[in-house]
Amino acid sequence: MAIYLYKGYDAKTGAARKGKIESDSPKNAKTRLRQKDKIIVSEIKEEVSIDKIRAKRSLFAQSVKAMDIAIMTRQFATLANAHIPLDESLKALTAQVESDVLQGTLSAVREQVSEGKSLGDSVSQFPAVFNRLYVNMVRAGESSGTLGLVLDRLAVYMEKQEKAKGQVISAMMYPSVMILAQLSLIGYLLISLVPKLQKIFASLKAPLPWYTKLTIGLSEWLQNYWFLLPVIGFGAYTFTKRWLASESGRRKFDQMSLNLPIFGPLIMRMQVSRFTETLSTLLASGVPIIKALEITKNVITNVVIAEVLEAAKISVQEGRSLGQTIEKSNQFPPLVTHMIMTGERTGQLEEMLAHVAVAYDAEVQRKIEGMISLIEPLMIVMMAVSAGGIIGSIIVPMLSIMNQIR
Repeated sequence: MAIYLYKGYDAKTGAARKGKIESDSPKNAKTRLRQKDKIIVSEIKEEVSIDKIRAKRSLFAQSVKAMDIAIMTRQFATLANAHIPLDESLKALTAQVESDVLQGTLSAVREQVSEGKSLGDSVSQFPAVFNRLYVNMVRAGESSGTLGLVLDRLAVYMEKQEKAKGQVISAMMYPSVMILAQLSLIGYLLISLVPKLQKIFASLKAPLPWYTKLTIGLSEWLQNYWFLLPVIGFGAYTFTKRWLASESGRRKFDQMSLNLPIFGPLIMRMQVSRFTETLSTLLASGVPIIKALEITKNVITNVVIAEVLEAAKISVQEGRSLGQTIEKSNQFPPLVTHMIMTGERTGQLEEMLAHVAVAYDAEVQRKIEGMISLIEPLMIVMMAVSAGGIIGSIIVPMLSIMNQIR
């Protein structure tokens, strides 16, 4: 048996009717309504169980891609700006989205909206699909009557975040492939080439330099104990994962990442860009600054920066300046703190934050492109040095032995 939602009209009076009915099929439900209640059904569908969807939150987190939500939000903004009624907009979105899980979620959201709940309260029931940033911006858009504008900003924000994530993944793809190729080449040399030459050295009983002995020792260890490599790798992965899961470990790691010679400034700029863009988007959408700082803190992935934002939230609650609090932390670049203080003084904080976000977005883009252009020759040099070092440690003693024989 299932519960069906129906819409129709009274066969006698013509009045609109809607409600729920339990039946084993839509056809039987229509028959019962027509024969028993004299209702002519115009629309009927199976009720989406909210409890069932909530039970699948972990599945939502895996199945619903951020880009799918961004595309849906862009479509939602278009419908809202065209002044399409909310119920009809949700119905159209449910029919258009490709993800089955997102489709079920939107159907459940539409049901709650039809029952009189606000859109913000409805989407908040599904935190694994719609995060706090999404929920609070939707609520702000509803309360200010600018839902279409807010949804448009949300779509732009999510698209930019996904684009930045894609750029980082693309930047890491090439060095990852090169490192794998380099390790494969080194493994081949140590397992295949070095043992054959080792037999020649043993037969000649010639003295070997320390670096050749080191290469032979590494080759023997790899041949005899290769099965320990997965164990060591898994152990290192488990230890690192647990260390990062701890509060102290995560903080140390995030602080070290900000202090790295080349990557540290890039990581800081990425965090600044996300902080300023998120806060600017929230403030421009009408979210109060205290709530906006709380949401922004949860969006930031670096614990050190998140702690600064938590302190800033407390300071603003106590009536102090956001810019001064951030400046005292000595974590943010001077330009950021200056722009924030200027924005607070002129009453244009969200505009100043948006300018900072655009500037740092462009700078991050340039630095990533510059690093990508340097990675290829750097990886080639590293491969040549590692492979050449192994080959050289074998060839040098062979040349020495040949000279002695002559």
